[in-house]
Amino acid sequence: MTSEPIENADNAELPTSDESLPPVEPPSAKFIVQLFVVPGLIVVAIVGVWLLFGKLASAEQDWQALVADMKSSNEHRRGRGAMGLAQALAADRNRKTDGPRLATNPQVAQELSNFLAESLKSTSQEKAIIAQQDLLTQALGFMDVTEFVLPVLREAMQDTRDREVRKNAVRSVALIADRAKQRGEPLTDPGIIEELSVVSRDADSLTRSLAAYTLGLFPIDLVRQPLTVLLSDADSITRANAAIAFARHNSLDGLPVLVDVLKSAAEQKQAVPAGDVGPIATTNSLKAIRDLALLIDEATRVKIVHDVEVIASEYPEARIRFEAAQTLMKLKGK
Repeated sequence: MTSEPIENADNAELPTSDESLPPVEPPSAKFIVQLFVVPGLIVVAIVGVWLLFGKLASAEQDWQALVADMKSSNEHRRGRGAMGLAQALAADRNRKTDGPRLATNPQVAQELSNFLAESLKSTSQEKAIIAQQDLLTQALGFMDVTEFVLPVLREAMQDTRDREVRKNAVRSVALIADRAKQRGEPLTDPGIIEELSVVSRDADSLTRSLAAYTLGLFPIDLVRQPLTVLLSDADSITRANAAIAFARHNSLDGLPVLVDVLKSAAEQKQAVPAGDVGPIATTNSLKAIRDLALLIDEATRVKIVHDVEVIASEYPEARIRFEAAQTLMKLKGK
């Protein structure tokens, strides 16, 4: 029924409810979304943006508060401060925006280094203490203020320390050295090189292999002697890391080891168990051969090409077959 507009409200006769009021219907889902959900999403987005900019704006106060916690007399508060600062460093490393970095902040580096140095004075083997040292050695790997960081990492690498703490200290030095190398400012710290040389003679093969990899990130003239020794190491992964370290500096000193790695890979007929480091050594050796391709003599090149062809066609893992095909093209000048 179409109703006419009411011109005179005083004289108009009110219609009965049956005649003019539409039936009551429950609100539709679309109506609810429009009324509540959409505005809610807008509010959430606004709050999210506000929190984001608030977080960025308060970053300075955040790390200062964490440093203050690390100085607390309360052991748990100190631990929370160290954990928080380690997490902040990791997040800061992955930040895409410009601006000051925690990694280059001298105060952060000094406080973290002092905290680790203090922790290393303890002779306790309690899990909590070791976990704290482990965390701090990893966190220092994000720092680029080497005058504070390298001395305490050298302390953490000594053979009196827990095995995991030592390994993480070596890894952190590797991260720092790699970034310095990429900046065109390679590390030359004699103390760290000396300690890495000691670690490279450790009884633990994993520790030696980490040392071999890390030494390769320093100028070759400073680490040639310990790397040359490692080319004859009893552990195949350590030998491969030393050979790859030489290749990284365009040196053929480790070529015989690389040839052996590829020969073994060519003979690999079954997939290796999960966690086996053999495929990693094979992949890195193939990449090293690509880097050295133009320097390899013809006789050695023929031998390598044969093994790489086998790997490219028969190796159990597709990823390594692809790497081998790439290396083959480089060796054949394509």
